[in-house]
Amino acid sequence: MANRRNQIIHSYVPTGLLLWLLLWLVPYYDQTERIILFAAFVVVPLTLYRVFESTTHTPDSFLNLFIYLMPIGAFTLAGSFVLPPGAVAGLLSLPWALVTLSIAVGGALLFLNKSANLATISWAIGFLYISIGGIWLVAHQFGVPLLGFDGLIMLLTVNHFHYAGFVAPILFGFLYDSQTKKAVPGLIVALGGMAPILIALGMTYSPLMEWLSVLVFTASLVLYSVLVFTRVIPKATRWTKGFHLLSSGAIWVTMALAVAYGFGEWIGQSIVPISTMIAFHGWGNAVLFCFFGVLAWHATLMDKETVRIPFSRLQGRGKIGSDVFARLSVLDLTPPKVPTGLIDDMREYRSDHFDPARLDPDIIDFYEHTDDYELYLTPNWSRAFRLPAKLYKQISHRLEQMNFPLEAETSDLQVKSAILPIQDEKDGRSAVRAWVRTYTASQQAIYAALYSTHVSAGARYMNIAFPLPHAQMTSILHLRHGSDSTLVLTSWLQEGTPGDQGVYLVLDQKAIRLPINETITVWKDPASPKGSLGALHEMWLFGMKFLTLEYHIFKKTHGAD
Repeated sequence: MANRRNQIIHSYVPTGLLLWLLLWLVPYYDQTERIILFAAFVVVPLTLYRVFESTTHTPDSFLNLFIYLMPIGAFTLAGSFVLPPGAVAGLLSLPWALVTLSIAVGGALLFLNKSANLATISWAIGFLYISIGGIWLVAHQFGVPLLGFDGLIMLLTVNHFHYAGFVAPILFGFLYDSQTKKAVPGLIVALGGMAPILIALGMTYSPLMEWLSVLVFTASLVLYSVLVFTRVIPKATRWTKGFHLLSSGAIWVTMALAVAYGFGEWIGQSIVPISTMIAFHGWGNAVLFCFFGVLAWHATLMDKETVRIPFSRLQGRGKIGSDVFARLSVLDLTPPKVPTGLIDDMREYRSDHFDPARLDPDIIDFYEHTDDYELYLTPNWSRAFRLPAKLYKQISHRLEQMNFPLEAETSDLQVKSAILPIQDEKDGRSAVRAWVRTYTASQQAIYAALYSTHVSAGARYMNIAFPLPHAQMTSILHLRHGSDSTLVLTSWLQEGTPGDQGVYLVLDQKAIRLPINETITVWKDPASPKGSLGALHEMWLFGMKFLTLEYHIFKKTHGAD
């Protein structure tokens, strides 16, 4: 699934940032090399992830190539920069150059897309430009002059095409895509698409051409900044505004330095020293304009995707536990109808793609009368996550929320569950009920969740909120059919189809889509007795499965608690 592969690329951003920070302990890199490594470890994965999220039908083979090649290229590039230019350094730079050439192939595919608009074309231009940076990188690391240049100017060209060439056109594309009035954004795309290559040609052949090209690029960036300030920021949420302010504000300073430097090169008199350009223009463009710029558009697009989703207003205050809703005073003591299940009527979920009548009747009965059932749980942590799981367990045990077991030591763990009515006006959603699950033996809460539903674009979603200290996590699940008469509830987006499903961290009603996904499959074994079900709850982090919970579900015997 392309969504899962792109989530793996997403994981390279935080891990890459951590590794890049650790590289500051290595004393062998100069500032320009550190800026290029920031692109390889952080900015390029982040930008690719965001573009792939905004496009449809990215070939799986293409995503697989990046999953394997990108970390190899970043690590070997870090090794290459430790060495002086030569055969070994050059060979170590080849994997990253192959990454840039692969990105360029992706740009060609974007150009060939029949539904491509000017935003897609702008992204494609950025994808193509980064390969020029890869070519200059290999030449520099092998110690081979290119077009009469060698040394630092070659690394600055690499830097130029990883940021001004690659990221800037992609930011312009996001701006164009977000606007209803397209004339000025279209002009920005045109100017910004031409300028990086014209600057490079000017550096090679003509100081005057270089300076005029810098003026053209500066004009495109200033127009971009003005539109962001006047059209995007006024509509943005608080955090998103901050990202845009950092990115679009910084560009005025960095490009003023570029214009001054280019003018000095034209008249043959240094105005801004190259060391100052690297320290302020280089780092400013890399971190403030490009990195925070991509984050700003990522936040903008997330805000747009989540604005239609109703999120619970309820948050925890420290320990959650099984009595959290009593402590928050949100229990409905006189409900018009006492809920007995996670939902009232499965038929409410009927749509063109989902027919509840196809489900086994026991599955429907479980969701409509959850209180009548008891559950037994068997956990299975993926091998790579077993050590982190022990640390997680220390936190979840004290918090008593999402308190998943590490293992079922001798037998299945029995789970006690209770459905509780909640006051809709305090939660902010409709028909809200809590499902509190506790370990029968210890009485510790596994989780306390608030269940509701909402309808968006003709589809009904299960809307589940998990209170956290001063926040909450919400899982939006889409219902679909599995094999035979099974039910599948999933947070994964369907390929090429927009939807609300996902897992979100909600802070003061600001929703952030997390790199977490879950799928719950519920089935009825034809040979099993009435009221007996099986369920599999699978969870992924950054596209990698970390936990599977297997449930055995039985209808309570008469008179059971």
